Amino acid sequence: MKKIAVIYDLDQTILPTRSIPGDTFQPVFEAIKAANKGTVQETVLEKAFEELWRKSMEVVAQEYNFSQAMFDAGKNALIHTDYQLVLKPFDDFEVIKEIPSKRFLVTTGLSKLQQAKIDALFQPGDFEAVFIDDPYQENRLGKMTIFSQIAAQHQLTADQVWIVGDNPDAEIAAGNALGMKTVQILRPGIAKGDTALHVIHSFHELKSLIAQDG
Repeated sequence: MKKIAVIYDLDQTILPTRSIPGDTFQPVFEAIKAANKGTVQETVLEKAFEELWRKSMEVVAQEYNFSQAMFDAGKNALIHTDYQLVLKPFDDFEVIKEIPSKRFLVTTGLSKLQQAKIDALFQPGDFEAVFIDDPYQENRLGKMTIFSQIAAQHQLTADQVWIVGDNPDAEIAAGNALGMKTVQILRPGIAKGDTALHVIHSFHELKSLIAQDG
C-alpha cells in the first residue's frame, strides 16, 4: 500500500459530543443568558445551546445573532471553566489503528477545552501529532494551513492525504481546497453534505475505503 496520512477531526468524528457531562457547559450557558437582555428569544437561545455541543462559539454566535456582550460573556466563561472530563470515543475508534497510515488529529475549539478532551480520550502513540485550531488564538493558522503543513512536513502529496470529519464547512472544505481526499462521516444527527469525495458512517467503512484505494 502506498504511503498515506489520515487527518481526523475530533468532535462528532471520534468523540460523541453529547457524551460530555451535561453540566460541563452550564457556566457558559448561564453567562450567555445573563448577557442576553432580550436580544435572542429564549426558545431560540435553547436551540443555540444545542448547537454549542458540536460547533464553536464563533459559529453559533453568528448563526443566532448573539450580541457582542453575549459572545464575550460566553467566551469568558469557556476560558475560565475548569474542565475535568471522563470521556469515551465512538465504539469504532480502535479501528483507525488498523489502517496502515500516519494518523493526525486536528480539532477546532478553545485550546483549554479541546486539550481536556484530548487528555481524557487518548494515549501516547494514538496519533503522530495533535493540533488544536483555536479560534481565539492570535495569528490563528486555520485547518487549511495546518493540513498543508502536515503534508509538507511529511513529504506527502495531496492525493496521499485523507481528511475525515463531519463538517462540510470546516475540515471537508479545507481538504477540498487543497485537493486532498475528503471523507464525511455521518455520525448520529449529522446531515449529509454534497461536497465530500466520500461519505461513510463508521471507521469500519473508512478502513475498507482506504484499502480499496490502495
